[in-house]
Order: sequence, then structure tokens, then C-alpha cells
Amino acid sequence: MERRWIMSRLQDKRKAAGMSQSELAKKSGVNVRLIQHYEQGVKDINKAQVVTVLALADALGCDVREILNP
Repeated sequence: MERRWIMSRLQDKRKAAGMSQSELAKKSGVNVRLIQHYEQGVKDINKAQVVTVLALADALGCDVREILNP
């Protein structure tokens, strides 16, 4: 399986918000390891539970479409 080494939209939004992965985890209630997996492409954020994506988007102050990968 080939991974594309581009910055994920989640990582881009998190960095733009000036947050570390740990800060996002604390603010969203999503496990930091899961955030790492989404950002690294180990797990597909587009297949995440709705509640997880909503929590991340809420913590980042953005729409869910801004963190899902195209």
C-alpha cells in the first residue's frame, strides 16, 4: 500500500490553529494516537465515526468538510 506524504487536512487545520496533537486530543476528547493515525494516513479519517469527526472539527472551530480528505 502506497502512502502519499502530504500534510493531511486535519494536520493542516491543527497547525493553523496553533495546537499540538496533545492539545487537540485534550480539547476534543479524541485519543492522541488516533489523531496521529489520521494525520499520518495510517487510518482513513473519511471512515471515522461521525462523533469523532464532529469532536475534532468542534475543537478546531471548523466545518467537518475542512478536515476530511478529498
